[in-house]
Amino acid sequence: MTNPTHAPADPRIALAGALDALAALAAKADADAYAGGLAYGFHSPLGAHFRHCIDHVDALLNGIASGEICYDRRERGTAIEKDRASGLQAAGERAALVRAISDSMLDSAITVLAMVTPDAGESRFESTVAREVLYVFHHTVHHTALMSAQATNMGVQPDPKAGRAPATLANDARR
Repeated sequence: MTNPTHAPADPRIALAGALDALAALAAKADADAYAGGLAYGFHSPLGAHFRHCIDHVDALLNGIASGEICYDRRERGTAIEKDRASGLQAAGERAALVRAISDSMLDSAITVLAMVTPDAGESRFESTVAREVLYVFHHTVHHTALMSAQATNMGVQPDPKAGRAPATLANDARR
């Protein structure tokens, strides 16, 4: 149920904002920490998480164009993962493209292809563009949380709100 005193939130703005927060966090880490730094308990550097988030945005944007989204088909080891400047540029470009998704496109049906077990092929699921924008937003927030924890362990101080879900931030504000 929506709150009648507030206009409905726009998932495009939420996702673009999450990309901006992701970029702000990456900008605080030095280039070596971004590309190869590991903190205790983490298996992927910040750049790998960053690339993973951009891959999901790319899958969404490509899916809007083709009618099918597949988040599982990703190229690893790209410049976005290895070079912080490339990552920051990609985040800015993707945020602009997300903001440009039309209102009518949000209501469009879209097919999502996904692996649900490693030993089976892709399954097909029906969704809407708005729902997938929302999914990629939450996915980006989740990875920003992981990156924030890792960055903190490497001596980088992220924004205290980075990687915190909207529901968590709302709950914190009520205290």
